[in-house]
Amino acid sequence: MNLLLALLAVAASQVPATSEGAYARLKPSLFTIEIHSGNREAKSSLGSGYLVSADGLIATNYHVVASFIDDPVRNRLRARGETGEYALTLVQFDLVHDIALVRAAGVSGKPLALAAAPPEAGERIISFGNPEGLGMSLIEGNANGYATKGVVPRLLLSMPLNSGMSGGPILNSRDQVVGTNVSVQWLSNSLSFGVPTQALRELLNRAPLDIAKPALQAEMNRQIDAFEKQTYDALTQAFMAGSREPDLLIGGARSKALPPAFACWDNRQEFEREGVVKSQYGCDLQFTPATEKVGPIASVQLQIEHFASERSSYGFYGYLPTHAESHQEVPPRAAGDPDLGPPECASNRVRVGGEVWKITTCAVAFKATPGFFDIDLVATSLSRPKEAMFLSLGFKGFRMKSALDLSKRLIENVSWGAN
Repeated sequence: MNLLLALLAVAASQVPATSEGAYARLKPSLFTIEIHSGNREAKSSLGSGYLVSADGLIATNYHVVASFIDDPVRNRLRARGETGEYALTLVQFDLVHDIALVRAAGVSGKPLALAAAPPEAGERIISFGNPEGLGMSLIEGNANGYATKGVVPRLLLSMPLNSGMSGGPILNSRDQVVGTNVSVQWLSNSLSFGVPTQALRELLNRAPLDIAKPALQAEMNRQIDAFEKQTYDALTQAFMAGSREPDLLIGGARSKALPPAFACWDNRQEFEREGVVKSQYGCDLQFTPATEKVGPIASVQLQIEHFASERSSYGFYGYLPTHAESHQEVPPRAAGDPDLGPPECASNRVRVGGEVWKITTCAVAFKATPGFFDIDLVATSLSRPKEAMFLSLGFKGFRMKSALDLSKRLIENVSWGAN
């Protein structure tokens, strides 16, 4: 009988905790994180966070506190929880992995333990956060391993996270944190993503930051610089290594397969009135980080298109410049813009990979991060009268040399198809 009771006790200890029990146990360690300008009830942004140390360290997302990092003089940080309201100080942030640490004095909740390993694929998980600021909520779902695209690791989750839950914890059945809520898939009902706990462990080992505005900008620039180099090196190595995948066929154009970090799609359209057939293949890097004011960093988007016309070559080539302009996404900037310089554009005819291309490049400079730009490049082939290859390349948060080198590699990959 004693042996039977012991076995039942062990089995009971291995049963996952109920949602009701988890909510009651963990709520004192959960917080709503707010950015405000001094007014008690007003806030300019809102997210979630959770206690990770006995001395008041709270984990959240970088993007939840990004407006404070951008302007620590005008903005304030505060946390609201079951035990009250707390003023916060920024301790550290990781722009790339979208994680941050803040500290609240006098918090009495129990710190959440970090799991030693990522969740197993298919493992049941729960997530906490404050959706739309309406109240701390619990969501149940499943972990599905890591997303297979992009250059930043992300947990792939089957759970319907909502705005305001960013920065909340993702827990296994043992109340251990396996990740941090970070984002949802646009137009998806229940596909969400998390920051792996390893990124938080590394952040906990960093020394506290100087939170004066110049020091925060310097740290931001350091992280932007390091991630751009990391992304450029990873893509360059992938291009140099080549691919065992078959070539891509885009209408009458051909391209070598792109690195697996890109998420891609294709499309084909017939414009009967114009007598034009357009084949398209588009790709972008997933999960690239973004700053509060200038947007994505080390982000790459590309489209490869093939146009064929059975009608007048004059009308066909009259259409292509208009199409190229539609892909120039660098917008005009107002005079005196504090973040980005005015756009600068240049066009030329260049021979790359045995083909003559008309290439137009437009760029705007980052004012606070010298040497970095948003760059749009469009290239149109010129050698055939009734068909053309077209490339649109968008680099956001890149050095000019890196963007032009990657552009050359991408254009060299493209050639006329077998026909």
